[in-house]
Amino acid sequence: MTSDLEISDASGLQDPVILAKFADALKDFKLHKTQDVFDVVKEFRSITASKAYEVSTQNPNSSEYLNWELEAKLWHLVELLVNYRYSEESEKLETYSFNSNIVFEENFYKESSKLREIWLMILWLQESAIEPERPNLSSSKWLNTQLSHALENLDSDAPIRLNKSINPKDQEQDSVFYKYIFELILAGRFDEAQTECMRTNNWTLRMILSGLNEYLDPVIDKQIEQIDENTQGIKKKALWRRTLYLLSKNESLNEYEKAIYGYLVGDLSPLKLANTWDSQLLIYLNHILTSEVENSLIENDRIDKEDLILTIPKSDLTVQDVLNSISQKLKEESEHPLRVLIASVLSNKIGPIIHSSLSLVGSVMLGKDEVNEIFGEPYALRIVTHLAIFISIIDPSAISSEDRSKLLTTYILVLRLYEQYDLIPVYVSFLSEVEARDAYSLFLIDLFDSKQRTTQLELSRLYNLPLENILKRTVERVFSLTEEHYQIKSGVTLQDIDEVDNKLISGVEWFIEAKMYSDAIHAAVSLFRRFLLTGRTKAAQEFASRNSLSQLLKNYDVEQYGVLVDKEVSQFEREELLQYDALVKGFIAIDEWRSKPKIGGAVTNIEYINTITQDLRSLIGSVFLELSETDYEVDIVQELRSLYIPYLIIQLHTIYVDGRKFRASYLREALNMVNTVASESSKFYILFQNCGRLKEYLALVADCAALAVGEGF
Repeated sequence: MTSDLEISDASGLQDPVILAKFADALKDFKLHKTQDVFDVVKEFRSITASKAYEVSTQNPNSSEYLNWELEAKLWHLVELLVNYRYSEESEKLETYSFNSNIVFEENFYKESSKLREIWLMILWLQESAIEPERPNLSSSKWLNTQLSHALENLDSDAPIRLNKSINPKDQEQDSVFYKYIFELILAGRFDEAQTECMRTNNWTLRMILSGLNEYLDPVIDKQIEQIDENTQGIKKKALWRRTLYLLSKNESLNEYEKAIYGYLVGDLSPLKLANTWDSQLLIYLNHILTSEVENSLIENDRIDKEDLILTIPKSDLTVQDVLNSISQKLKEESEHPLRVLIASVLSNKIGPIIHSSLSLVGSVMLGKDEVNEIFGEPYALRIVTHLAIFISIIDPSAISSEDRSKLLTTYILVLRLYEQYDLIPVYVSFLSEVEARDAYSLFLIDLFDSKQRTTQLELSRLYNLPLENILKRTVERVFSLTEEHYQIKSGVTLQDIDEVDNKLISGVEWFIEAKMYSDAIHAAVSLFRRFLLTGRTKAAQEFASRNSLSQLLKNYDVEQYGVLVDKEVSQFEREELLQYDALVKGFIAIDEWRSKPKIGGAVTNIEYINTITQDLRSLIGSVFLELSETDYEVDIVQELRSLYIPYLIIQLHTIYVDGRKFRASYLREALNMVNTVASESSKFYILFQNCGRLKEYLALVADCAALAVGEGF
């Protein structure tokens, strides 16, 4: 199959194995093997995560690994966040004044989609975070300071209280330790952070970290699911937060220790130590969530005013504000196509970002120098297409039908480039009927391999595509696209069949292969008219040799008894098709006469000449005769008779003249044909006049007469 599509750097678009795996996930959904659409997203995530792992074992620092890692994160985010956005509202917990704050906080998350979404975003970031590498840590706290007796007391507050410094080596070890704990906290590995505190004798920090747990009393807080049998957490969370806020501002502390405290209280001060897109986003989201939850508790009188010993800055940021801020600080990271998509999911702007980027998709696919924040990378089309399919399934209004159609049709073109023809029907199935008809027909008109065509028909039925309408559009399109090739010419040509002829024939054959016999007959009639009115006899012969016209009519007869056909075949159309069949057989007989060696005895050749001339005389006397006596397609029938009866008579004349070497009387037969042509009953002379071949024929007759005189007739 050849494609007119030209796309720059096609080989870099995507691994065909990945293309097939994504299509398989959609296939399972279409065939109801996957009941939940979110299972499709999970499969997307699994495919990309596996690929990321594969690449990481070969080149973990490559841009390819980063792309696969980010894509896996994208599908994970969609799985978490979009699932929540389209889920039913959960029922609020029944609360009592004696309940702990954790019960009220649980209701805040149920009432506020903003809080719940931010919590899910934080969960997503921490679940996808890579565990930091553990450094070499000492199991003794400030061992060098102890040995030097620089401090009288060795509790954690001693350096601040006594305004003295610990040993420089211990300062260095503290910096390594706090940096590692900070990284663990950002990765959401709070249990590991507490374990490391115990391993290294940092008990004060261990106790501080325990304040992360909300106070929960299993006796009075039975509304909380998966409740622990023991009381846990701290009651004075607001006071704990303010104490740590003060510590985070203490300039005498290690910068990573301050960053730990800052993150725990939801402050933005740790941003200066966060140098990645993910870590900055996490710190911002943690800031919003911590602030919003405490404000809700204060508004509901769930915090003692005496615990509010100082004012901590409140957050007035939105997720979009956060993304804008990060994009200014980390411009290159933020402009990565996958982070642009991730940001669109976070800000719930998937539809608008796809729409804005689609305006340039054509230019990018053609290799033009256009700036496009998403489609600048070749793999992005696959991702955006599948994201659009998924979103459209759960919310048909989220992405405009025009954008979805443009994405899918462009992606289908990519599959054509990769010759992944078997994958195309599943994507066509996500288009509307009109879109499917146009997109699929554009592909089918260029598909010629018989096995591939059979497979497409099978897959079309498997996915319940509107096959009949698609094939009707295919045939309509191929007739339209090839129309300029068939200009009315004078006379009959004997040139070989060309690519355009074959394309038109293959187009009509879709009807036959799909067993749409009435449509096949209508199209075959149109095809013969196009070929024969432009004198292309070889093309007409090719179609008839590949498809038995008599069998086609028999199949139609069976079809009309079994199903309701769209448009019945009239008796006139049936007769017209039979006349084409007879005419083509005449062409074949003439070709055989021209190519067959004239060897053997006179008797054998005379028998052969008698047979072919008798058949041709019968054909000349009958072809389109009955139709010419009706009002059916008068102009077309007359044009065909004007073209082909003179042609057949001239060919018959030639056979008689050539056959004189075997029987001299054939010259008389050739001359006698003049009477038939001149006869008022046949009016063949008018047909010769119509096609402009009368002089040519009369010259042949004159030559024949001269031969006859020379041979004594």
